[in-house]
Amino acid sequence: MKKTIKTRLSAGTILATLLVTLPAGATSLLIPQATTAMAEPSNGTETGEANAQKTPAPDTVDLAALYYYARNGEAERVDAETRRLELKFPGFMPPADLYAPDAGDHVDETTLWQLYERDDYAGIEQEISRIAASHPGWEPSEDFRSKLDRRKLRFAMTQANEAKDFVTVIRLGAKLDPAQEAEIDLLWMMLDAYRANDMQEGLTAVYRGILFRAPEKAFSDELVLTTLQKAMEDIPAADLREAMRVLSADPELALAMRSLSLDLMRREVGDFASGIAGAPQPGPEVIAAVRTAAESKNAPEDLALMGWYMLKTEQPDQAENFFQRMLQNKATPEAVRGKALSLAHQSRGEEAYAFITAHLDVLAAEDTFLLDQLSFPFKGEGKTDVDERVVTRYSEAIQKTESPDHARLIGWYAYNSRQFEPARAWFAKAFEWKAEADSLKGLALTLTRLGEKKALADLRAKHGEAYQSVFAELKSAAEPRQRTGKSVSAPASVQAGYLSRLQKKDYGGCVSELRRLEASSALRPDAQVAKGWCLLGLNHLAEARQAFTAGLTGGGGKADDAAYGLGLTLLRANLTDDTEALLMQHGLTPLRDRELRAEILWQRARAAFDRKQYRITLEALNARLQIMPEPVGVSQMRAWSHYHLGNLAQSRAIFAQLNQVMADPANTRGIAAINERMGINQ
Repeated sequence: MKKTIKTRLSAGTILATLLVTLPAGATSLLIPQATTAMAEPSNGTETGEANAQKTPAPDTVDLAALYYYARNGEAERVDAETRRLELKFPGFMPPADLYAPDAGDHVDETTLWQLYERDDYAGIEQEISRIAASHPGWEPSEDFRSKLDRRKLRFAMTQANEAKDFVTVIRLGAKLDPAQEAEIDLLWMMLDAYRANDMQEGLTAVYRGILFRAPEKAFSDELVLTTLQKAMEDIPAADLREAMRVLSADPELALAMRSLSLDLMRREVGDFASGIAGAPQPGPEVIAAVRTAAESKNAPEDLALMGWYMLKTEQPDQAENFFQRMLQNKATPEAVRGKALSLAHQSRGEEAYAFITAHLDVLAAEDTFLLDQLSFPFKGEGKTDVDERVVTRYSEAIQKTESPDHARLIGWYAYNSRQFEPARAWFAKAFEWKAEADSLKGLALTLTRLGEKKALADLRAKHGEAYQSVFAELKSAAEPRQRTGKSVSAPASVQAGYLSRLQKKDYGGCVSELRRLEASSALRPDAQVAKGWCLLGLNHLAEARQAFTAGLTGGGGKADDAAYGLGLTLLRANLTDDTEALLMQHGLTPLRDRELRAEILWQRARAAFDRKQYRITLEALNARLQIMPEPVGVSQMRAWSHYHLGNLAQSRAIFAQLNQVMADPANTRGIAAINERMGINQ
């Protein structure tokens, strides 16, 4: 059962670039009632009652064959099936109604259960329509419907989880109660999904629901241990230690949890090294245990833990040794980052820079980390000769992270080497990302050197009042000397990292990147809009509304996108009146305006239908039809509204027309219900 945990540590935990901490509003794994949630050792009577309650009993699927043989008078098969059920379900007794006369309206659902076992959901719908056509008024049993819904949920969640579509997993599993759910693998899927989207509160709630349950709902010790191993990656050591203390009320579980002691020590080292608030420095015995594991097994995770710990405690020479041992096994991004930082902490900056440039291929996804590391020669430190691929990679990292500081730095490098056109572009980009005097000064000086008098005059007219000192210094600024430098290109069409993540539907990563940018400066309106889309993808409606509103009030070229996103967010929260007010205040493109208005009318129609206000339903649907074609589901609601109002001929005509367009079991059931009510025999 042992599993090596992958504690998330990165170079930024040391230099505040990729700090991993719990959100400010994160809740503890333990709740006030946690200490009473564990059951006291029970007496024999209670244990016997609990065991009796847990004795499995056959369900409809198990009994289907028995009823079938009894109905056909096959006594030998009934006896054989009874013996099989007695072996499978100790204490089984044949149902009292096994040989009861078959009621005239009884419908055999055996075929439905057979299709159910094969996960043939399309076949189930077709079979339901077939049975409904021959038995007017029939509906599948509540037992079948509830189990079918459950089976569909498991099937859909498993498919989404295997495809790593974690947003869909979260959406599908939203109705699961972590404290009641009996199928732990579904809860583990939720843990993976919440972790992938950096949703700490969701993670904590699921862990709490698995670990602290009512006695009759408790999972086995083995499943609890596996869950605790998973928690080592997600929950701070202090919370884990307290949770394990509470769980130790069960002596057998307490004994089993001893196998997790080293994992817990690892987590303690990781929490301290990554700077988690309140994490104490581990004691000598903890460090000794983790160090022994790292040195004896050479496991990359343990070597990394010790490397980051040594950096945190200002022992970079020892940190370098641990990261070097990682590199001997494989040059991973973490090993490269760790060694580079170890060298830098020993005042070996030029050596660190050379090491980084030799491993650029390994750091393909490490844009934030590369900014500081590749800026070394552009600051005039060490050799001025820069490899062209370093310039290219540095430029790419600047654009992906939208860093104004580094855009300005490469701008001055280009300016001082008399590459005025690319310098102009980089200074403009830096000022666009964050309005600062030094970026504007660089842009103004570059325009001066290029002789762009009109562009300089326009710049002065636009910003002269706010930045008077910048323009006052232009006349006294010395012209750059002739310097050699590697060719610098103007910013290319490189997409920001958060936009790439948005396109890939990596909404959690997108939000994390934007929050990192927001920590250094306020987000631009277009970035707020991107943040809104990512939050909407995570179904964080309140935060998405705030982000879209900020993007809308900030102006810029994304006002239409902001208003559209805000409208979708309001509609997902069923705030139709707010959406209508938004459309009155902000003009959208005609297509988007029609889409939102159609959704408003659809939600109002659906709400009226649920309230059995069928005339109001039809009024809303008629208004919707004036602006948007009607999909099948909407037309079916129209047909059922007419049915409930007694307009049977009109209802039947709609269902029949829909059936001609697309064979749908729902249409067939609708026609069957109308025929029964109209007394039409088929």
